[in-house]
Amino acid sequence: MSSVKIYLAMIAAALCLFSCNDADEAENAPAETKKLWGTTYSHTNLGAYPDLFSKYWVYAYDIKSNPNAGLRITGRYPQARFFSFSVYNDLRGEVIDGLDDVNITPDNGSENPYRTTSKRTDNRFTIYLLKKGTDLSFFPGAREENVCYFTEDVACVSICLRQYLGVDEFGGVELPLIEGVDLRTGQTIEAPEPVVSKATIMKEGNYEPLESDSEMTVPFLLAPRGEYFPNNSTDYLYCRTRLERDQVLAFSFIPVPIPATVEQYMGAKARYWSICIGSVQNTRSYSSFYDRMLDAPEGKKITVVVASANNPKLAQVKEFAKRIPYSYVLEWDETKLDNHGNAIGDIITIMYRNILPDKSWEYSIKNMTPTAYGNPYSNVTDPSTQVASVALGDYGPLGKKYSTDDFLTPGIVVDSQPK
Repeated sequence: MSSVKIYLAMIAAALCLFSCNDADEAENAPAETKKLWGTTYSHTNLGAYPDLFSKYWVYAYDIKSNPNAGLRITGRYPQARFFSFSVYNDLRGEVIDGLDDVNITPDNGSENPYRTTSKRTDNRFTIYLLKKGTDLSFFPGAREENVCYFTEDVACVSICLRQYLGVDEFGGVELPLIEGVDLRTGQTIEAPEPVVSKATIMKEGNYEPLESDSEMTVPFLLAPRGEYFPNNSTDYLYCRTRLERDQVLAFSFIPVPIPATVEQYMGAKARYWSICIGSVQNTRSYSSFYDRMLDAPEGKKITVVVASANNPKLAQVKEFAKRIPYSYVLEWDETKLDNHGNAIGDIITIMYRNILPDKSWEYSIKNMTPTAYGNPYSNVTDPSTQVASVALGDYGPLGKKYSTDDFLTPGIVVDSQPK
């Protein structure tokens, strides 16, 4: 399999299917809802470089077998940094609609805790998934802004619920209740039987090492929005390289500013950022940190240092990194075995994730030109828009690899920041 497919593949995980009972039976709603949503996915059982601090649930159904079925989804706002719903053409992996937490209008008598700090613990919402052109007059409780649509040509539709930094596995609430609705009458019907979403299936294969993996300078590029179930609320910078056992990778940049309070969410430059390292061999993430794990003042450069967990001088690398202001050391264990018993290897991808980046901000990664996966650095034709350190200045990371001895030598890596 080509490296393009590996980069864009999703993780293999058998999704257990359950029969649907009557969703109107309130006493069974939590258990039945969990059955419909199925497995909780995370970095432990999902590919495509997921964030280590996120959880995912997917529900998919066949439109051909249920031509008159839509969905009503009701629940409580979770306690999390961010949550969203994304709707996909499941056969193609294309995102076709979605709702971010701040844009979900609450039910009457409730508040949206992502718009303003709320002391209530029972704030509720109702959203719908309907076929484009459905007459909303059949759904008197539906708010237009809370409706997601799929089009006539979609044969199988899936909806993904994402949570970042939830207070527990489910964000302190039950998973939202899924009910079926008749598109012709608006009446409540049994939810369609779930099918296995392609979002949960990874295509296994061999990856192809690239000549550029050995380069000592490692640029960051903007990831493309592909047909592999992208998060429509997030943009990513990525780089790819081989990290040998006796090497150290370091990169510095000014992170996107993050809001301190809920009241700042609406005008934020971004809601959340993180750095994740994953294996090119299986596209799983194994090492990560997020914005508030590094106490750096806004507008200050941070430095990320990446070293092999098996580097004989790892302790010295960690001690030296303490001399660099606002630094964070990530370890990579190339000998670690994945779920198939294969070593995850020393060819890595690093993802710099921004949730809800503000395109109007001068240094937003959203303003860059995406660069295709596969052999990415050969696809750079305009560094001024494709290479982060050129397009974004100090806000764009640029990786450099050093021998361990060079990294530990004063003057090679400047005492305050890597050159």
